[in-house]
Amino acid sequence: MTSVLELGCGNSRLSEGLYNDGITAITCIDLSAVAVEKMQERLLLKGYKEVKVLEADMLDLPFSNDCFDVVIEKATMEVLFVNSGDPWNPQPETVTKVMAMLEGVHRVLKPDGLFISVSFGQPHFRRPFFNAPQFTWSVEWITFGDGFHYFFYILRKGKRSSADEELSQSHDKPLVPTISMFHEELEGEDYIFRTNIDEMD
Repeated sequence: MTSVLELGCGNSRLSEGLYNDGITAITCIDLSAVAVEKMQERLLLKGYKEVKVLEADMLDLPFSNDCFDVVIEKATMEVLFVNSGDPWNPQPETVTKVMAMLEGVHRVLKPDGLFISVSFGQPHFRRPFFNAPQFTWSVEWITFGDGFHYFFYILRKGKRSSADEELSQSHDKPLVPTISMFHEELEGEDYIFRTNIDEMD
C-alpha cells in the first residue's frame, strides 16, 4: 500500500482526490491548529477515517526514518522564501529553513520514495537546494502554464547518478517535456490526480 505525506495541507482537497483514487494511507500535516481541525472535521464528515491530519512543523517532521513512499508539497515551500532577499543569493536563515525541510523529507522517504514539489520557483533557483550533496535523489521537472509558469518537480530517492551530478553543474534543461495547463487546473489539483504515483519509478 502506497503511503503518502502531504506537507502544509491547509484546506487542500488533495487527500480526498488521492483517497478516491484508492490511496488511503495518507497523512496530512499543517502548522495551523485551525486548519488541522477544519480538515479533520471535513474528512470525517465524508467518511475518510483512514486519513490522518496532524498539527506539525515541516521543518521538524515527527516521523521515523524511511516511512513514506511519497511526500507531496504544493507551494508550501514558497513560504520559506518570503523575505529571502536576492533569489540568487538567499539569506542564510532562508537557506537553513529550506535545507531543514528537505533533509526531513529525504529522511522520512523510503529508500526508493518520491518527493513531489509543485512550485512557481524556477529550476535555476530550486536545483541548488535539491542537488545538495547529502541528498541521493534524482531531479526532474515538468513546466506548465502559459505566460506564468509553474513547475512540477519529481525527486526520486536513491536514483541520483553521475549524469545528475553533471547536470547540476550545467545549464538548466528540463528532463521531461513541458505541458500546458490553465491556472484553474493547478488550483483544482486535478493534474496531481492524473499522475499515477504507482508508476513513477
